[in-house]
Amino acid sequence: MGQCPSEFDLIERYFSLGVPSKWPSQGIGDDCAIISIGTSKIAVTTDTLAIGTHFLPDADPFTVGYKALAVNLSDLAAAAAVPRAFFLALSLDKADEAWIERFTAGLKKCAQQYGCALLGGDTTRTSFIGQERAPVTMTITAMGDVQEGLTRKGAKPGDDIWVSGTLGDAYAALMLRTGEWEGTCTQHLADRMDVPTPRVELGQFLQDYATACADVSDGFLQDLGHILKRSAVGAVVNVDACAASVDLRALGQQRCRQAQMAGGDDYELVWTAPVAARKAIEAFAKQIGITVSCVGTILSDTHLNLVDATGATVLNVYHGFDHFDQ
Repeated sequence: MGQCPSEFDLIERYFSLGVPSKWPSQGIGDDCAIISIGTSKIAVTTDTLAIGTHFLPDADPFTVGYKALAVNLSDLAAAAAVPRAFFLALSLDKADEAWIERFTAGLKKCAQQYGCALLGGDTTRTSFIGQERAPVTMTITAMGDVQEGLTRKGAKPGDDIWVSGTLGDAYAALMLRTGEWEGTCTQHLADRMDVPTPRVELGQFLQDYATACADVSDGFLQDLGHILKRSAVGAVVNVDACAASVDLRALGQQRCRQAQMAGGDDYELVWTAPVAARKAIEAFAKQIGITVSCVGTILSDTHLNLVDATGATVLNVYHGFDHFDQ
């Protein structure tokens, strides 16, 4: 039997339809489509999330609602867009008003926090799987204003590789909550999994400095890999250079590296920028109170090389999330 195609193989193989549009964009392969409409540009993104796939079955519906919108705003942040509006398609297994009330409260909190209005959508009931209804799913399409916009294409040899925040916390929370790792899930780790912070302000700042950008949702190395592929370049990455929370470091180096390099569900930004932009990036991060880490360098070849803090080579055994890798 042949190897099962990945999520990204399927998209590239079957969904690049080649139908011309009077609203030109950069094409499929980025966090957002950046669409030119007359003299204006908008960034548009769509994400589908499901209970049991993106959320634990007993997840608080408040955090489900908040996160469902936040992950879309993270895509807008990667495009340097200003969030403006979203549409929601919600498939429910039953008309549970208590669940819906909590879900919409979380959704509203995120929408108010980032000034992104709900303008429409659809509601339906899930189909049967045997004798049970399929789990709740939600699809959000979010849109925002953008100037030129950032994409995954544009990284240049010599550029620095940056990442925001403390990667790995959400993955650690998942592993601890599901019993894959021994230990207790701290409140910090739980919050990073349940209520991620889309880096909207940072993304808009990077419009003037970054050469390429992506949001970290499927694992740092996998999402950096999209930049490398789209830009036809390689990289050297220091696996120990990314800032880590105290809670994650307490779990040991091996788990810390796994969570940071491949865990995913971070909704941080990874971007490339010229060396000359270092001071500006560090100053802005300090100004808005976030952590940023310079973790590597873009190379002219197309290989990804991993090293540790001493410069010694590290074997790449890290694999990000793929919906069809089962």
